[in-house]
Amino acid sequence: MRILITGGGGAGTEAIWRIWHERYELYFADAYPKSILPDIPDQRRIAIPMANDPDFMNRLQGICNENEVDLLIPGVDEELLGLASVKGSRGWPDILLPDKAFVALMLDKYSSNKALVNAGLSAPKTESIKNINNVRFPCIVKPRRGRGSRGVMKLDSQEEVSAYLTIQKGKPEDYILQELIVGREYTVFVAADAHSRLRAVIPVKVDLKRGVTIRAETDNEPAIIDYVKKFHKCFKATSVYNIQCMLTDTRDVIPFEINPRISTTFCLAISTGFDPIRMNEGTITNIFTPQIIYKLQRNWMNTITKP
Repeated sequence: MRILITGGGGAGTEAIWRIWHERYELYFADAYPKSILPDIPDQRRIAIPMANDPDFMNRLQGICNENEVDLLIPGVDEELLGLASVKGSRGWPDILLPDKAFVALMLDKYSSNKALVNAGLSAPKTESIKNINNVRFPCIVKPRRGRGSRGVMKLDSQEEVSAYLTIQKGKPEDYILQELIVGREYTVFVAADAHSRLRAVIPVKVDLKRGVTIRAETDNEPAIIDYVKKFHKCFKATSVYNIQCMLTDTRDVIPFEINPRISTTFCLAISTGFDPIRMNEGTITNIFTPQIIYKLQRNWMNTITKP
């Protein structure tokens, strides 16, 4: 099987290549292909336009056809809506991505929060900056749509909000204020088959984070797994997605972001032995959860070459 993964210059590429390159024929694409691990053969490192480029979809489709790609795994938020729109369409490979409605909802951090509340699930109190008087400080401010930790800050008072908007050069309606939750952070890999049957829940306990997760370990935490089951029963997504949440001292699970794609800890999830590519094969018997601890530690690698 030939698999193309976008966002190939990301933190998890090295491990994905190491774990899967003998099982699958892997290709990695990035708008800056020099950021892709140089150990990967040149012909497997592919340049693509930025997702906001008008020619992005046509170019990506051409690359998939040229390389006879069987499965496309998107890893960049800006690509997701366009690719969800063509999932299952003729001329495109299979795409490891939930359906368009789920993707659109979860990319909007304000709407997804309200959907959690309406479903009766725990969620942090979240308001638009326009409703600032309904918010208690300190709190978290973040873009309503965005990825990673870009634009995410802790604010201690209302006075800091205007300064934040000035720095971000944004409009109030484009940002949300979210209750500050104290606890242990988890990033949770979730996989469901084509019939929305839950196939895997892999909680990853975060120990150190600097934009991306630097140090973490799998943790078969019952409270996290139970919350994911309730979430999935409500939203019935297919494919893979990621839940970022906090586990409080009172063992409440509070999700602060749902990413409808693989995350940078995808490599840790597949290191456990679970293979989302094959999850539609056979009949479901149980939900995969990690039974032993797998630890992730990211280190810097410097590649120095002559002109």
